[in-house]
Amino acid sequence: MKGIFTNCLFGLVMAAMVCGTPASYAAAAAEPVHFKELLPFVELKLSGWEMSDKPSGATVKHEGFSMSEAKASFHAGDKTLEVIILDFMGQAMPWLGMLGKMEMESSEESIRTITIGGFKALETFRPKEKHGDLNISVADRFWVKVEGEGIDNTEPLKTAAGQMDLKKLATLAK
Repeated sequence: MKGIFTNCLFGLVMAAMVCGTPASYAAAAAEPVHFKELLPFVELKLSGWEMSDKPSGATVKHEGFSMSEAKASFHAGDKTLEVIILDFMGQAMPWLGMLGKMEMESSEESIRTITIGGFKALETFRPKEKHGDLNISVADRFWVKVEGEGIDNTEPLKTAAGQMDLKKLATLAK
């Protein structure tokens, strides 16, 4: 079960996606980067991990709604990692930019903002569940999520994110 703080953050994300921000209205008209252009960013070679299947993705355009997703899954024994890139109507996670530096730790989970490859990220880890995720806002456009199950800490997430060429991804933000 997710902690109350994580549930609140999820609510903020959904509100930002639905309501947007004044700056996001102009960005919402942007066409998403086609998923085929995003696939190379999730095709990683992680030491000790095996890719579960070929990377996959989709681009959807429908009456004012458009998004692209590219993802790849990895496993190492009973541990799993999933790497996802979302381009949602030209808008990433506007709330992450407003979050500032923060850190929260409870008996259930720890949450903190960090920097990955020069981009702001939100790291969450729930030790009892051996579950963690890393949400990275790239160029105020792409939402990169690295999620792990069966992991003892967030190092595998940071290692995977560190192998992604996030600066090159940012150049696609037109």
